[in-house]
Amino acid sequence: MYPANALRNLAISHSATEYVFYVDADMYPPFSEAKTWKSLSRSIERAKQLSGSERCDKCAFVTPLFNRASEKVPGYPKTKAELKKRVADPSSDIQPCLLLSHLVVDHRRWFAASEAYEIEYAEDMEPYFIVPSAAPLMNDAYAGYGRDKCAYSRDLNADGFRFFVLEGLFVINLLDPPESLNQIIRRAADMPIPDRLFLNIEFHKNDLEHGHIRYPASYSSRSVSYSGQTANGHSKYKFTARDKDTQHSENQDHTSVKDGNNSGTSSSDTKIVKVDGDSEIETDGGTGCGTVLADFKFTSIPDLVSSIGINVQPKRKDLIVESLMKLYGVHTYVEMPSASVAGSLRIMLPLMQPEAAISVLPESHSDDREIRGIFENYRSKGTVYEVLKTVVADHPGPKLYSLNSGQLSGEKARELANAILRQASNDDVILIDTGSETKPDECWLHLFADMCDQRLDWRMYRKYDYVIMKSGALRKAPPETVPEAPGCLDSFQPRSGFGTDVILFSKNRPLQTFAFVDSLKTYATGLNKVWLLVKTEDAIFDDGYDLVVSCFSRFVSIEVIKESTSESFGRQILNIIRSSSAYSILIAVDEIIWLRPFDLGVVSSLLHDCQDAAMFQLRLGENIRVFDRRDYSDRFRSFRFDDDYLTYYPRRLPYDFGYVLNVDGVVSRRQDLLEEFESFLPACSTPGCVEQGWIMHRLHNASRRWHLMYRNSRMVNNMGMADGRVADRYESPADGSYQLARVLVGERKRIDVEQFANQNRNHQNTHQSKPVQFVPLEC
Repeated sequence: MYPANALRNLAISHSATEYVFYVDADMYPPFSEAKTWKSLSRSIERAKQLSGSERCDKCAFVTPLFNRASEKVPGYPKTKAELKKRVADPSSDIQPCLLLSHLVVDHRRWFAASEAYEIEYAEDMEPYFIVPSAAPLMNDAYAGYGRDKCAYSRDLNADGFRFFVLEGLFVINLLDPPESLNQIIRRAADMPIPDRLFLNIEFHKNDLEHGHIRYPASYSSRSVSYSGQTANGHSKYKFTARDKDTQHSENQDHTSVKDGNNSGTSSSDTKIVKVDGDSEIETDGGTGCGTVLADFKFTSIPDLVSSIGINVQPKRKDLIVESLMKLYGVHTYVEMPSASVAGSLRIMLPLMQPEAAISVLPESHSDDREIRGIFENYRSKGTVYEVLKTVVADHPGPKLYSLNSGQLSGEKARELANAILRQASNDDVILIDTGSETKPDECWLHLFADMCDQRLDWRMYRKYDYVIMKSGALRKAPPETVPEAPGCLDSFQPRSGFGTDVILFSKNRPLQTFAFVDSLKTYATGLNKVWLLVKTEDAIFDDGYDLVVSCFSRFVSIEVIKESTSESFGRQILNIIRSSSAYSILIAVDEIIWLRPFDLGVVSSLLHDCQDAAMFQLRLGENIRVFDRRDYSDRFRSFRFDDDYLTYYPRRLPYDFGYVLNVDGVVSRRQDLLEEFESFLPACSTPGCVEQGWIMHRLHNASRRWHLMYRNSRMVNNMGMADGRVADRYESPADGSYQLARVLVGERKRIDVEQFANQNRNHQNTHQSKPVQFVPLEC
């Protein structure tokens, strides 16, 4: 173990400067100390203006991070203008760091900025900071590899810091070779401690579950008036299991309520007093009706504790809903008052695979019920209690009730909550979204009393700005029973005569399309035909797609279809599917690069013989590390004829499981697509509509069926060829689109797909942001 944070703290304790720069040893800041101070001074003044404060004691200044993938172009850019020029070059070895932990700086905004700007804290962000030397020290529990800067960002935010991006400074990271992370993992395996400790996973998980600031015992915070620090240096907001048990035994009469949002509420403000032997904190936390609360505050409602495992970002209601439904086995979602389920929940709910997603609008102008797939809208002229009776009669199973109280008065919110409580069973869960403005503490005290008046055994919890109510007896649902695996697992043998057509969507991207077909030629067999559905906005893009056809027409039949103005995008797709003579269809987008050999003839033959399997996923594989394979070992089976082919059962896997939601990279039976696309595809005018329809209809219908995949992923979506149209959100056609098209058409160069595949074959993410190399076009 290497005590990096402890050594950082030791170094800072000897610092004589007013500010310190938290940066790693492999980061290069290409500017002088004088330039740094000049830019920092301007930014401090700007931060004072933005914060309306005369001091900037709690300002953290962020330096954007850029990655340098190689040294093929000598030297480093010294100025922002030089950097911008290097980044704009498609063949450049320097690009913005597109990891989610660094995207908070918004690189496009930074390039356009002439002065510092403020950004909001985001969970798990880890930029590089310049902070006052009196800022909190780093948590020295993090002594292994990783997540230390995430924890420090969280600590600064909890301590009231605001974050400002320096408009003129940046740092460049010379990327480690691809094998370096594997070496770290191997070193972790050789350590005499669990790798979850060496890689700081346990500390990070603990911080996320509690959401509280936690400083090391050996150092005291030097920030001014930090109220969360006790005399002995410990944070009074965080408890280990042993600490909590000790405190409980020492304080049999009362114990402090922990503030899950670090609002600064003193632990002495609110007491929970035992009544009739009821425990203050049960295994999943919460406040029960066997307690008397004095000086009740919204922030005093106890958080959901670590054992229930809801680790999501603030403001992500969709993820909280998913976690609650999966955790308690709740299969019906009811939202009120609402005319229809909207926003991210409308996209995410089908992936959560509920029996129904219901919106309830009482006291409406009509009485009707509208059903569209899993979405049902109930409108009623009557009261909320009356319409909920109808909902319960139609859907008798466990429900998650979501009450949108943000725009309601306290009195109206209590009325709706009481109606839900009257209808709810002990298998149901109630989630109250408080919105942007939290109701007065008195409202929550009355609501707690209402809950106890109707449901004596229920408890109240809080997660960020959400209040949760449920029976204290409701615990984690048992794992869902997995149906019997497809019968073809042991008997299947590949047969000839089953081809697959590819339908490829592309807009102003002939270079990427060339790489797609080039890698397809290298790695795919059993291919019948490629249909290119393209949209072009300049002759150079037409010339590029013509090159694709002329270079690969001897490899496979390619038909280019221009996006029509007379019929919808979706109807054109349906016409292609109808015209196809293949048994199966692979739908794809132009930024895909294929990485490993795959046989579309075998895939199509599998889909023909294994009719109880829904589809074949080329994107997924055991190398995709977005889920714990051990937790879902009963969901995977290998085929006897070749153990490189697997079948898996997706229902209630984490929604992030390898981008199951994407339509691209999936092989389906042509007849299945015709039957399911007819209901929504003709109305679609964009690929985004196609993908949303895929999620809401095709995936939801297939959620209770086994799926097929290779043991290792065959493809990756490469975002490293950023042309501005997607990554930077420009209006199309973007300058980057022209630049990349000129590489193919003007310079007669192509992407070296073999080199890219060799470097990325063991990828762990479904989407990469890797630079590419160009080689001469030989066709």
